[in-house]
Amino acid sequence: MYLSISVNSPRVTAISRARTLASRVAAVLGFTLLGLLVLLTGCQQQVGEAADLESKPAEASQAKPETKRPVANYSLTSDAIEKRISTDLNFLASDEQEGRGPYSKGLQASSEYIADQFSQAGLKTKLIEGGPYQVFSQRGNIELGDNNHLEVVSAGKSLEIPLGQFKTLSASLSGKFDLPVVFAGYGITSVRDRYDDFEGIDVSGKAVILVRHEPDQSGRTQLFAGKGNSKFAYLSSKITNAIEHGAGVILFVSDEVAVNKNEKEVDPLLSFQIRMPKNFEPKIPVLHLKRAVVDDLLSQADKPSLSEWEKEVDETLKPNSFDLPGVIAKGEVEIEKSVRTQQNVLGVLPGRGELASEVIVVGAHYDHLGYGGSGSLAPWTREIHNGADDNASGTVAMLETVRECVGWNDGDRRTILFMAFAAEEQGLIGSEFYVRHPLFANENTAAMLNYDMVGRLRKDQLTLYGFNTAEQFEAWVDEAAQKHGLTIKKIPGGYGPSDHASFYGRGIPVMHNFTGFHAQYHRPSDDIERINVPGIRQIVAMNVDILKQLATQKITPVKNAEGSLLDLYLGGLSQGNDSDEDEAEQDKRALGVQVDDPTPDGIPIKKVTPGSAAEKAGIRDGDILVEWGDQKLESVGQLRKVVLGTELGKKVPVRIMRGMLLLEVEVEFPK
Repeated sequence: MYLSISVNSPRVTAISRARTLASRVAAVLGFTLLGLLVLLTGCQQQVGEAADLESKPAEASQAKPETKRPVANYSLTSDAIEKRISTDLNFLASDEQEGRGPYSKGLQASSEYIADQFSQAGLKTKLIEGGPYQVFSQRGNIELGDNNHLEVVSAGKSLEIPLGQFKTLSASLSGKFDLPVVFAGYGITSVRDRYDDFEGIDVSGKAVILVRHEPDQSGRTQLFAGKGNSKFAYLSSKITNAIEHGAGVILFVSDEVAVNKNEKEVDPLLSFQIRMPKNFEPKIPVLHLKRAVVDDLLSQADKPSLSEWEKEVDETLKPNSFDLPGVIAKGEVEIEKSVRTQQNVLGVLPGRGELASEVIVVGAHYDHLGYGGSGSLAPWTREIHNGADDNASGTVAMLETVRECVGWNDGDRRTILFMAFAAEEQGLIGSEFYVRHPLFANENTAAMLNYDMVGRLRKDQLTLYGFNTAEQFEAWVDEAAQKHGLTIKKIPGGYGPSDHASFYGRGIPVMHNFTGFHAQYHRPSDDIERINVPGIRQIVAMNVDILKQLATQKITPVKNAEGSLLDLYLGGLSQGNDSDEDEAEQDKRALGVQVDDPTPDGIPIKKVTPGSAAEKAGIRDGDILVEWGDQKLESVGQLRKVVLGTELGKKVPVRIMRGMLLLEVEVEFPK
């Protein structure tokens, strides 16, 4: 759904060479001629190595010369291979990588790990500005440093506030402070509502306690926004207003209404990251305190508690701000700023001879969902989604493929570009960026081999996409699968929601490996313990045999090889005979449609599979999916999510457009 199909360009033929025959010359020039012949021979050998292909686009010419290094010699025993796979998995899918989410430290660490493995294997990695990284997006990042502490001095006594009782917020400026404390209510100045918490009190150069939200949240008086939140309730408004009045530090505390709304936690602190206006620049430290900390200060100053204060202001709608004599806030805030990137990681195994100018891409995406969010199928959680299967499994399969190929020494072969993609979970962004800015021209790319979710091999059954995108592929697949004891479920066409689709959209033949869905897909429970490491070894062995054919044999693309971007999710891909009941249930959610690009009206259906859930519901070719339940359908990812989240045995109302008619049908996935 992210791409359009383009027509194949002709493959670049082998680089021609011209040899000039020298005539005999006088004896005085004999030694000069001999030297020139030696130099010419050396240049021809370098062209045959294809370390830098003539067909690379201008941007790739930035790749700097790299000293030739010997490739690593890896043991290819089953035990050695499985040990390497496990080591890679234990790094990529560990909690330390925090789910390899966008722009995260874990994503950066994973890219560096992959680059290091490429380098250790002997791949060429000085490719783009002297390194292996193809950066396609970056953004500024802020996070807490190590030095964040708070101390309160009251009645001559000093009290250290532990971290669990306060939190620094992202709107802070780093620095130390030692300031008198003042209580300034809700921190609101509203001419319209005739309400000003700063009237009659001087907050200049002081630490200001501010209560979140605003008075009269019941909406009794219809001031501010009634039962809703006016602009004065926003943290950004309170911060800006306090700074304009000269505040030196802001100490937020939650209002009682907000605390009572949270049933899961008593008086929770805000997350470090708070939303601020785009052009906001931090000017002072900003912290959030627990109510108990503030209540203790108010009590020592013989002031009403927060609950009493809020009740009085709600009833009178008159501000009540005051100094806290003798109370001092001392502390330090440390905010670390950095630039985070999203980047593909590239490594090249140079080809040899007359095929060296053509390229095979072997890829896998290494990103995942971080702590969850909109892509999670458990969106109510904020837990690390380690993505052991999706797609640490594919990444380690790609790394092991590197190790088993670097020692190849025989005959003419194509150049192999190994690539780990980022931002696949965000919509194939990394692979799409590559095909728009290729290291080697797309017309020179003969094929692409992709690994995505290959860690849950069951009963030796592997799903393979794209077997029909080149004339030779199916025979190679059949031979390699039989040799390595795998049964292949073949899916026609080169589309599917993984990075191979970006290449197939440019007319490049593809093969995509996949071991099937399971109940842990896009959930925090997709962990290492469930990964079938011997299965990954088995899949890699099959693909290494296929890769030998891809690197050395003729490849004839098949245009219009059918297939849909949604086949992988909605085409009925049950692996069959699953031992895990939950995994078997996950495979039952097959709508059985092929779709076209989304339109403002919805998602057009190109084809309905006979006997599918869609056909049984009365959906036809040419219909447009408009709504699933109460959700308007606007994207492929949304349709995928609602289908996979549908309860088995429950009828779901689905609205479709048929011509000018809006119809409602009921879709059911049987138990």
